[in-house]
Formats: sequence, structure tokens, C-alpha cells
Amino acid sequence: MTDSFFQYREHVEFSQEKANKVPLGVGDHSRTTLWCLLPGQGIKPHVHAGDHVWVVLEGEGEFLTETDTASIRPGTVLTAPAGESHGVTNSSTGNLVFLSISAG
Repeated sequence: MTDSFFQYREHVEFSQEKANKVPLGVGDHSRTTLWCLLPGQGIKPHVHAGDHVWVVLEGEGEFLTETDTASIRPGTVLTAPAGESHGVTNSSTGNLVFLSISAG
């Protein structure tokens, strides 16, 4: 992966069918993705072999773990260690945009 600079708003794109995954950068040890969710859309709780960091850029919703739910809004930083269940739902009436950084 080469050094890259992004203005994330230039890459925001929603899908009526499901949460939209917009790849921004892929390297040997990490992946950076912009997620764009319309109201009611979500990513079901799931598990990865590598660590994840999510940064909420726009909107509000709920972060889902195997045992808990937490409200999220712009500025919220979430971490999901390898092997830990995590997901998100846009439970608001507005759009939700967050950055996902995956390692491993």
C-alpha cells in the first residue's frame, strides 16, 4: 500500500439495498474502509481474526457486542479486539458514516 490521503466525504456513497462498504486502502497488514449506512441498515455482529478500530464520522447508531449495546455518535472511537464479536446498526433517522481500520 502506498501513502494515501483522503477527504472521506468525496467517497461517501449509500446503497438502498444494504450497508455500503467503500474500500479506501488495502495493505499487507491493514485495510481501511468507509462504511455508509442509511437509517435501519446495519452490520450484524461478527468476528474477525484481526483487530478493528471504528471511528464514527457522521450520524448516530448503536455499537453491538455479544453482550452489550452502546450509543455511538460523531467522534466515537470503537475498538474490537481479534476474536471479539462486534456489529453496528443505524437506529437513527439520519445517515451513519464510519471509518473502519482492520489489522491482521
